[in-house]
Parts: sequence; C-alpha cells; structure tokens
Amino acid sequence: MFSCRDVSESVTDHLEGEATLMDGLLLRFHLLICKHCRRFYRQFRISVGISAKLRKIDAPTDPEIDDLVRKLKQRKS
Repeated sequence: MFSCRDVSESVTDHLEGEATLMDGLLLRFHLLICKHCRRFYRQFRISVGISAKLRKIDAPTDPEIDDLVRKLKQRKS
C-alpha cells in the first residue's frame, strides 16, 4: 500500500503517464482513503496546468521590461 510519502514521490510520474499500472492503482487507492493526499494531488495538478499555460504565453523581453520600469518611474515623478 502507498504511504503519503510514496504519493508525493510518484505524483509527477503519474501525471506524466510514466507510472506503472500497479503504482497508478496504488496511488489511486491511497487517494481514496487520504484527504490530505487528495488535496495535495489536486493542488499539484492545478500547478502543472498553470505552468503549462504560462509557458505558452510570450514573456516580455528585457528591453520591454526596462521600458515598462522606466515609464512607471516617470509616472511617479
């Protein structure tokens, strides 16, 4: 049977589809009986989803950031 520590160590493999069938079943069974690990799993899954969406967003370049900082400083003056 999986412990809470086993869940925290294998959640990434499970979400990426790399867990073995047995590990997946043991993890799911543990999640049925442990509300703390269910919360951890849900939060981890949400974090992974947000990270994936953020990677798709074009981040501003350094010159763009510098320009924004300069404009904000000018507004304060």
